[in-house]
Amino acid sequence: MKRTTKTIIICHSGGAIGADTVFETIGESYGIITLAYSYKTLEHQSKNKIEINEESFLVGVAKVHLANKTLQRKINYIYINLLARNWQQIKNSDQVFAVSKIIFKNIECVSGGTGWAIQMAIDHQKEIFVFDQIQDAWFEWSYSDSKFCILESCPKITSLNFAGIGIRKITINGINAIEDLYINSFNKV
Repeated sequence: MKRTTKTIIICHSGGAIGADTVFETIGESYGIITLAYSYKTLEHQSKNKIEINEESFLVGVAKVHLANKTLQRKINYIYINLLARNWQQIKNSDQVFAVSKIIFKNIECVSGGTGWAIQMAIDHQKEIFVFDQIQDAWFEWSYSDSKFCILESCPKITSLNFAGIGIRKITINGINAIEDLYINSFNKV
């Protein structure tokens, strides 16, 4: 992406330890602004925390239930504040980049809390890229095939608003994937 001095690029994230924090920290060195959404989460450590309001939370809960029509998972209401805030990341982004693990449970999907955000992105036709830490590769969601397709090279951030999300237990190859994504997308400022 060619940038001018007035171009503002925003990473929409969740501020959680792991991939969210890595997206935020590395992005900062490229001049990327991170908005780290939260809803009554005490553990949230990001200096870029955005506390969503009750109305946004309730819309997020509805999006969790919509995503679950496909995922068919048990909703653990202890984590509903985290799952519902995922909607803010997806709603405000044109592209979604996640570090996690692709799994097969009745359908091909992404594991953990990240999987809820990815399903919300699929439900709303976003461009989706997932770095699978186990397979050590980037994948893109194919709407025509309804599955993740392996990429031969690192994707690029081409949107002014993207989501940078993922697993709490990030590995060195996950960190390297995020770093490569930024290198592949931007000239360092």
